[in-house]
Amino acid sequence: MTALRFNLAQLLREEIGARRDISFSEAALPLDEELTLRNISGRVRLTRTAAGVYAQVTVHGVVTLTCVRSLELFDYDLDLDFSDQFYAAVDVVNGHRLPQPVEDDPFMLDELHHIDIGEAIRSYALINLPMNPIAPAYRDQPVNYTVASEGIEDDDTLVDDRFAALREWAERQRNQN
Repeated sequence: MTALRFNLAQLLREEIGARRDISFSEAALPLDEELTLRNISGRVRLTRTAAGVYAQVTVHGVVTLTCVRSLELFDYDLDLDFSDQFYAAVDVVNGHRLPQPVEDDPFMLDELHHIDIGEAIRSYALINLPMNPIAPAYRDQPVNYTVASEGIEDDDTLVDDRFAALREWAERQRNQN
């Protein structure tokens, strides 16, 4: 449960196609045990559908990541633009429970007709974070790797006899060049 919750009971009483536009800001939203999205601002357009509400969300925030090249922490600007369906759990008019949607792990409105945009932002933010984050200072730098093999000499006893044909081929290639 996050602070990015909005009551949609009135919108759910309106006709299909009715809309609401909501701007929001939040200081922080935990994404997981280690990552937190900060300085969140955005807007959501909510459209009434037969099954609940269709949300179109645009959000900006900052998350601190670790650079894979330097292992330094840096702030990463995250801009998200996504849309998703939020299904009603309870009929707003008569209070009866509605059938569960067929899709796996859908976004749901709670029993009091609240939408939690924070849960959707959390899910989409985690999907859109880079797998190998690189700090801006290192993005345009060429990567040079060196491999040091101390203590391993060019000794034929370390090479398996099954690779003899490969060793001979490599030797022929070296002699041709």
